[in-house]
Amino acid sequence: MNTIQSLRIEKWMAPVWNGDRVWEESVCFFEDAEGNIRGGNLLYERFKITSVINYDASVVYEEHIDYEITDKGICRTEHSRIPVLKRQDYVSPYEGIPQIEWLCLPGKEYFVHIKPDIHEYQILVTYEVDAAHDEWGWAGIIPAAQGMGLPETYGRLERNESLHIVYYGDSITAGWEASGADETAIDMYTLEPIRIHFERYPKMPVWARLVTEQLQSMFPNAKVTGDNLSAGGSTAKWGLDHVNELFDRVETPDLVFLGFSMNCMWDPAETFIEYIDGIVSEIRKRNPLCEFVVYPAMVANPEMEAYRHDNLLMYERALTGYAARREGIVCAPVHSMFREVMARGKEYYEISGNAVNHPNDFAIRLYAQVIWETICR
Repeated sequence: MNTIQSLRIEKWMAPVWNGDRVWEESVCFFEDAEGNIRGGNLLYERFKITSVINYDASVVYEEHIDYEITDKGICRTEHSRIPVLKRQDYVSPYEGIPQIEWLCLPGKEYFVHIKPDIHEYQILVTYEVDAAHDEWGWAGIIPAAQGMGLPETYGRLERNESLHIVYYGDSITAGWEASGADETAIDMYTLEPIRIHFERYPKMPVWARLVTEQLQSMFPNAKVTGDNLSAGGSTAKWGLDHVNELFDRVETPDLVFLGFSMNCMWDPAETFIEYIDGIVSEIRKRNPLCEFVVYPAMVANPEMEAYRHDNLLMYERALTGYAARREGIVCAPVHSMFREVMARGKEYYEISGNAVNHPNDFAIRLYAQVIWETICR
C-alpha cells in the first residue's frame, strides 16, 4: 500500500466520535412530503468548516454565496449551487406492482425509489470540532475495544502467521455503493461469483477491505487475506442454508465477520440468533478455533412502511448477549451508532447510498470505524 493510500485510509478510519476533525461528512438538502427543504445538520455544533465540496470534488462551495453557517450546520442560500433532492426525484405514485410493494410509504399511495445516484445530491463538509467548548459533545455510544475476546486472531498475527478472513453477510457487507468498491461477492440466487465495481471520488474501498488493510498495516509481517462471500438480498436463513456450499470454495477461515439482518429484520430475535448460531457451528466444524465478529445493520429508511417495525435494536442486544456467552465472538454495536448519528440531527438521505437501505461512503466509514474499534485491544 503506497503512502497516499495509507493517508487516505487513516483519514477514512478517524472515528467521528473523537471530536477533533470530521472528514467529508455527507449532507443532503432534500424536499420532504410537505414541500419543506430539510438537511444540513452536522454531527457537532461547535465547528470550523474547512471545506464544502460536491460529491466528486469538482465544485468548491463558498460561504455566503452557496451556504450560510447555522447553529447546527449549514443552510443553502437563495442562489446556491448546492443541489436539492426534489421529492419527485425519489418518490413516485405506487401503481400496485407487487415487486416494489416493499418500497411503499404508509398508505401505499407512494413508494421510494432505489436511488443509487443519490450521492450526486450529497455534498461533503470537512470541519474542525471545538471539542473543549462543544456543549453538544459526543456523549453517546463509543465502541468498546473487545480485541481480547479474539485471542486466536491476535495470536496468529503476533506470531507473524497467516490470517484468513471471510466476510459473510448481505449487500452492505458485500460492498454495494462504496465509491471505490472492487469486490467479488455472491449472487444470492445462482450462488455464482459476481463483481461489484464502482469508480468515483473518493474511490473508497468497501468497509471490509478497510478493516483488512488496518489489520495488515498493524501487523506488517503477518499475511492477512480475505474472501467476501456476501450476497445482496440475503438473510440469516440464507446464510445458514448455503454456508457449507460457499465455504467449501475458500480457504478455511480463521476469522469470520457475520453481517446478516437488513433483509430479515422482522424475524424474532430468538429466530435470528438461531440462524447465526447455526452458521457459527457449521464453520467451526471446519476450524474449531475460528473466531467471529457479529454486527447488526444500520438503520433503514424510516419513512418506509416496511422499515417502521424492525427488530434491529433487539438483534443488537441479542447478538451482544450471544457473544458474551460464547468464546471467540465479539459484537460490534453498528446499529446503535447509526441511531446515535440520527439522534444528532442527520437525515436518512444524508447517510444513505440508495435512499432505502444501503450506506453511502460516510456511513460505510462508520461501519468500518465501529467494527475496527470493536476488534482493537
